[in-house]
Amino acid sequence: MDISEARELELCRECGAEVHASRDRTYALDAERVLCFSCAVKRGGAYDERHDLWTAAPDLAGLAPASEE
Repeated sequence: MDISEARELELCRECGAEVHASRDRTYALDAERVLCFSCAVKRGGAYDERHDLWTAAPDLAGLAPASEE
């Protein structure tokens, strides 16, 4: 892994898994926080693989706002 790839790695705010934000179909909470695909789906999110986009947002209840992290 080169330095530019390491900069794109994020931690899922739900389970702590290390994910590659631009490759792993993460759900962006904001500019710096993500949910991994699995956690977003467990929270009710729906992903359209064909169109490569989230069609339903996951339930974000219980996740701390960025200002509290």
